[in-house]
Amino acid sequence: MSVAPTAGTAPSSPAVHRPRRSWWRIDRHDVLWLIALTLVAGALRFGSPFFLDIFAHPGSAAPVSAWGIGHNYQDPSLPGLGKPNDIAPNSPFVFDELYFANDAHDDLLGRDYFDPEPPLAKLIIAIGIKLFGFNSFGWRFMPALFGTALIPLMYLLARQLLTVRFFAIAAGVLTAFDGLTFVESRTAVIDIIPITLVVLAYLLFHLHLNADTVARRRWMIVLIGLALGLAISAKWTTLAAYGTIIVILGLRLILRWTRYDGATGGIALLSLALLPAVVYGLSFLRYLTITHGITNLPQPALSFTAFHFNPGAAWTEIAEWHRQTWLYHINLKADHIFYSPWWSWPLDFRPVVYYYTGKGLGIDQTTGSALVAEIFNLGNPLIWWAATFSLVGIAASLPTLIQGYRSRRDLDPAEAERTDLAGPLDQAFIGAWLPLALVPRGLFLYHMLGGLPAMFLALALALTYLRSLRGLMPGLALRLSGTVPAYAYLVMVIGFFLYFYPLWTGLPLTADALNSHVWFAFVKPWPNWCLCYWTSPG
Repeated sequence: MSVAPTAGTAPSSPAVHRPRRSWWRIDRHDVLWLIALTLVAGALRFGSPFFLDIFAHPGSAAPVSAWGIGHNYQDPSLPGLGKPNDIAPNSPFVFDELYFANDAHDDLLGRDYFDPEPPLAKLIIAIGIKLFGFNSFGWRFMPALFGTALIPLMYLLARQLLTVRFFAIAAGVLTAFDGLTFVESRTAVIDIIPITLVVLAYLLFHLHLNADTVARRRWMIVLIGLALGLAISAKWTTLAAYGTIIVILGLRLILRWTRYDGATGGIALLSLALLPAVVYGLSFLRYLTITHGITNLPQPALSFTAFHFNPGAAWTEIAEWHRQTWLYHINLKADHIFYSPWWSWPLDFRPVVYYYTGKGLGIDQTTGSALVAEIFNLGNPLIWWAATFSLVGIAASLPTLIQGYRSRRDLDPAEAERTDLAGPLDQAFIGAWLPLALVPRGLFLYHMLGGLPAMFLALALALTYLRSLRGLMPGLALRLSGTVPAYAYLVMVIGFFLYFYPLWTGLPLTADALNSHVWFAFVKPWPNWCLCYWTSPG
């Protein structure tokens, strides 16, 4: 997301070959952090919810037990919030798993369905179903895998953006312990898949910019086009990242901060203009082998034959799907209890309840109250509020940064890096967020997911700046350092994660404990929202 050349380097074509480790800007300490963050994130995403039996039942043979992502949340009394479906009555779904898990299963079976999202994410979910069966573990496996991969990708991206290791550590911690990324990773809904692919594309883009040989630069631009094509094939909202990369690269070429020879320029043009479209088209290959009611075309063979020998029919199929999808999105008028306006998302308003039940969970042994359980997709408030504040601060300081940019060579290299990063972070966030204001249909908090990488990086940048502060307390011979507050904030983020953990995983709680997470409730004339929590049904 960086526009300017790396501090202290000339904006010329790469010439000197460096070890791959130097190019990726990682050493053994980074490897240890990557392993630790990935293992923690993977354990939380695949193993949650965890029960600390050593505290609840000290005499238990198992001090810790877990349900894991394969747990069958089930309550047939609440349609749409964990309702078993006729297609698979013994396999309950959480929220929109009802659609996406069944769509992925239909892809495996070759059955017709219509979904107004590109096909790739369902095909990826289908891999887990193929490996582990049509059950909750099977359809949640690939989202959990992608959600886990998001953490090391964010760490590696941060290492490319800034040479300060703490920036990468902060970015990894914020991503691992956010509530929305956590819930989306543990549910067979598609959004975590394209966002992970977007972060991969951004990582490849900065590896391209930082490449020290022509061969590396060319390979990276090809891989960028491939990653962007995969992302767009999973969800159209990732076009925002595509546009951000094009704008940043275009500015760098105009300002001659990046220079291509003729061959590299041609490869870049083909990779960014043609390759994503080719990948997007190829993602429909499975779709073309299934008869669809929206076109009533004859049944093709279950192979690529129909695609090769009847290209006119294939084009008609894909064109009709796009027409129907566009009509769906612009004409959808159905009301939904969890719709929220786009401007409210950075403030973490109006989370969506994915699951709720108050039956069959037993009695709390301490209070004697009935237990209830809920899953909702709230972002970690400590992250979201501070990240929003960081982005606003960056936007407010942009005129000063632009005005003083000519003196960049006089800045400390670390300060120059932070200055270079500020503007592109706002650009990436606004590109992912603001276009959704034009969408006529109702939207949900999870549509903010595309802006989260920029939010995490903006907050990590603010914490990195805080960590760099040194000085004396006025009037006292007391030296102050921002290191302790910066690390303390990350510890507080983990504390907030633990506080909301039961409501992100469906851990049974009493109604009083559940309602203790209602921090602010708005009444009319404000919309019926609760900040951080929606009052449970019943």
